[in-house]
Amino acid sequence: MASPLQHQPKSVILEHGYINVYSELNPKEKRQLSYKRRYKKENPSWDETMVYLSHRFSELCGNDAVVLDAGCGNGNYIIDENRGNIAWAVGVDVSADYTSKNICLDDIKTADLGKLPFESDKFDMVTSLWVLEHLENPLRVFGEIHRVLKPGGVFMFATPNKSFLPLKIVHTIKLSRFNHLLNRTLFGRDKQDVFPAYYKANTIKDIAGLSQGLFDIDELKLNSDVSYTSFNEPSYLITKGLLKLPGGFSRLMQPHIIGVLRKRNA
Repeated sequence: MASPLQHQPKSVILEHGYINVYSELNPKEKRQLSYKRRYKKENPSWDETMVYLSHRFSELCGNDAVVLDAGCGNGNYIIDENRGNIAWAVGVDVSADYTSKNICLDDIKTADLGKLPFESDKFDMVTSLWVLEHLENPLRVFGEIHRVLKPGGVFMFATPNKSFLPLKIVHTIKLSRFNHLLNRTLFGRDKQDVFPAYYKANTIKDIAGLSQGLFDIDELKLNSDVSYTSFNEPSYLITKGLLKLPGGFSRLMQPHIIGVLRKRNA
C-alpha cells in the first residue's frame, strides 16, 4: 500500500459553501445548487442527500479506512469530503468510458458489480451513489457487497425513490422511453451519461427485503430535494408548499432514498 502522502485529496474544491463544488457545473446544475442552498438557509434542519451521507460517513468511518465506490462513475462527493480519513479508495464501474473524469480515487477497476474483483472481507465501507436504480439483479449485487465488506462494515447509498410523484407520472404516461431527453432538459446531461433504469431496489420495502440475511439496517429513509422541481420562483414556492402538506402526500415529493446498512455477521 502506498504511503500516506499519496492519499491527499486528488479533487480540487472549486467553490466553498453549503455543498462544496469539486467539478465544473453546467447551467442546469448551477440552478439546482442555488435552490438547494436557498432551501437549507430557510430550513436549517434539512440536509441535502450528499451532505447528509458525507456527515454519516465521517461519523462511521475510522482512520485509515479502505473504501470501495461501487458504480463510481466520474466522482463521489462523499469520498471528496472525507479523504482525510481514507487510506485507500478504489472504484468499480462497467466501462472505463464512464470513469474518464474521475480524479478522487486511488484506483479504478472495470468489472460487473455482480462479480466484484476483490477478496472477501476487504473493505471498511462501500458507497454507491445513484446506482441501485440501474441494477438488473440487485440481490446479486447486495450479496457481492456483503462479501467484500469486513465484518461490521458499512454499505452506504443514495438512490431515487420510485414513489416520487414526478417519477411516477413519467412512468405512468410512458415518458420513460424519452429518459435521455428529460435528463438533458432538466439536468443538462448528455445521452451517453444516461443509463437504463430498472427500479428494482427503489422503495424502502424492496431495499429492506434485499437486505434480509445480509445487512442490519442502521438507517433507511426518504429525503427531500426541492431542486428537482424548482425552475423559477413560482415552482420553488409550490414545491416548498407541497412538502409541508400533512400525511402521505409529502412523502410523494421526496425524490431520494438514503441507506446506511451494516454487514450482518454470520
